[in-house]
Amino acid sequence: MAKKLSQLIAEAEKFLKEFDQAEAGGGSGDQRRLSDLLSYMERWLLYFQHERLIHLIVTVLFALAMLIVFSAFVISGGLYLLPLLALILVLLVPYIVHYFHLENGVQKLYTLIDEMVKRKEQ
Repeated sequence: MAKKLSQLIAEAEKFLKEFDQAEAGGGSGDQRRLSDLLSYMERWLLYFQHERLIHLIVTVLFALAMLIVFSAFVISGGLYLLPLLALILVLLVPYIVHYFHLENGVQKLYTLIDEMVKRKEQ
């Protein structure tokens, strides 16, 4: 999904640049293509919002699991919990990084969709 998000962002940025160049040249931008791309991006935005919610839930659950295992380790002092703590941490860190990129990509997508809506209304 992250690859698709990057592709959508690049495609929208390229289109907006071409659209602005066409309007600056005295012509009008391709309104039909603008509408089609806007509809396509809004459809994908729903998928990304769903993925973002799922990733948030999983990330929070892993963070909660890490806190529980860490608390159990501190309270009991049992070294047998260290491998479990390490495993959760190894899974949690990449998940946080992935969620960070997903969230920033979706925010960028919101901005691009807003820009496209402005151009459509002109």
